Amino acid sequence: MANLKRQRGLSLVGFIFLAAIIAFVMFTAFRCVPAWTEYFSLRKVLQQTANEFSVDAQASTIRNSFDRRAQIDDLPVRGTDLDITKNNGRLGLGVTYQRKVGVAGNMSLLFDFDASATGNR
Repeated sequence: MANLKRQRGLSLVGFIFLAAIIAFVMFTAFRCVPAWTEYFSLRKVLQQTANEFSVDAQASTIRNSFDRRAQIDDLPVRGTDLDITKNNGRLGLGVTYQRKVGVAGNMSLLFDFDASATGNR
């Protein structure tokens, strides 16, 4: 009887515990997807706006163009929030903002986003 094989595997309680952890992680990840999608849309709009203008463009014109594009994508950032820089003959646009994502009850995640783009002109 020395060669008895032990059963291996996951018990029902272990399976339920593991499934609950995986479900919570997936639920949290799915709640965060809209914030990241919004961030990537913002980077795209910043790049399009930076490519549209040269360094001698007026700041108000750049901000108005950004506002029009941001309104289409329903972005949380406005043209007044933009940091406009001019480096080596290129237009740079940047913005930092926070996005709070509720997870469950009074628990939430806070994302600090920093998006920037440099024009091709």
